[in-house]
Amino acid sequence: MLAKPIGRFLASTMLEPLPQPIPKTPDDYGMEYRNVAFRTRDGLTLRGWLVNEEARRIIIMTHFGYRANRYGYQLRYQPRLTKPYDKEIEFGYVAKCLVEAGYAVLMYDLRNHGESDKTKLGVGTGGFEERLDVIAAIEFVDSEVTKKEKPIGLLSYCYGANTSFFAMQEDRQTFEKAGVKAMVALQPLRNGDYLKSMKIPNSVYEAAEDYYQSSSGGHSLLPPIEEAAKSTCVPTRLVQARKDPNTNLAWINDVYSNIPVEKEMFWLEEPTHRFDGYNWFRDHPEDMLGWFNRYMS
Repeated sequence: MLAKPIGRFLASTMLEPLPQPIPKTPDDYGMEYRNVAFRTRDGLTLRGWLVNEEARRIIIMTHFGYRANRYGYQLRYQPRLTKPYDKEIEFGYVAKCLVEAGYAVLMYDLRNHGESDKTKLGVGTGGFEERLDVIAAIEFVDSEVTKKEKPIGLLSYCYGANTSFFAMQEDRQTFEKAGVKAMVALQPLRNGDYLKSMKIPNSVYEAAEDYYQSSSGGHSLLPPIEEAAKSTCVPTRLVQARKDPNTNLAWINDVYSNIPVEKEMFWLEEPTHRFDGYNWFRDHPEDMLGWFNRYMS
């Protein structure tokens, strides 16, 4: 009897990210930036920051969705569904590492997050509709006067990694035309695997899937990201915490196996909370920088 309302509640945490404020700007980390806005192909305006734009290489940073934004993730907004996390996630620190290594950085809010426009439904789709946001970010960078044929790299977190795989499946020509040279994809995730990690009964999961599909226009809690990975067209470093309790590691291996271009798998051995992976490059930027430097020199 309780399966349906519990399933609806769990699905809603995936569908409807609570808005979070943006408490800091790149200036708080000692970086020069300007506010930017650009349009997606389906008519939404996305907003963000272009940091250190005169640099000769540029990284597009796509956040992990689900209550996050281009600033990061604030503790007081986290859902109490799994083991609570005890650290703020601030992407400004990662951007600072990139800037000090000679990169410009585009930090932006995905649709339905931060200061970017909302869709009519106002819900997340596991990265599928959000694929247009990655494409828009690439087209924006490619059109900027200050770009001047700069190579582009993608730093794509979780939900952002999902969107990047779907974006290449949608329009690899844009990636090739704009000069996207490399991607670091950190912990892609399917909503269904996250829910299954909570050991909920099948009846609750099925109710969550029904509600998710009816609310998102037919999208599933298990979007076919592994199929989209077959369209990957840039050298990709896939990064995953081995002890992450909230994903399906066999599926992660499937995603990796399906990537048809140059690739490497980097297992994080230390983290025991999924969100530790999101903070990894803040304190350990060398692997990320090594991958981008290899393909974007």
